[in-house]
Amino acid sequence: MLKTVTSWLAATTAAFVLIPLMQPVAAQSYVESEEVALIFCSYVRDNHTVRLQRKLRDLRIRLRDVYAHIRCNDATLIQFAVKNNANDIGSFIARSVSADVIEKAGDYRWLREQNLLQTPIGEALAPRFQN
Repeated sequence: MLKTVTSWLAATTAAFVLIPLMQPVAAQSYVESEEVALIFCSYVRDNHTVRLQRKLRDLRIRLRDVYAHIRCNDATLIQFAVKNNANDIGSFIARSVSADVIEKAGDYRWLREQNLLQTPIGEALAPRFQN
């Protein structure tokens, strides 16, 4: 009986100690990812390709791994680059992200519907979707 109570007490204590410690980590990760997305959006808006590349390297992440999860004013990074005439960084993103991810995000379709395939970003993207 004493062994059961001791085991239960140890498990309960561990739960009360570990559960609160795990929650801030998830919240902190969410805040950090929001901050990173905001930084990426500002780099795209300002057409800072080198800064984006440096930040990706510092964080040790690949753009193709996070592209689908980042939105800037409800637009993908490529759409945001087109809207802000950030042709250098938009072309870089178009070359860096896989065609499958770009297709799933709807960027090529959006460029085609908006008649923007003649922009530098559209021209960087178009050859990847032509058979």
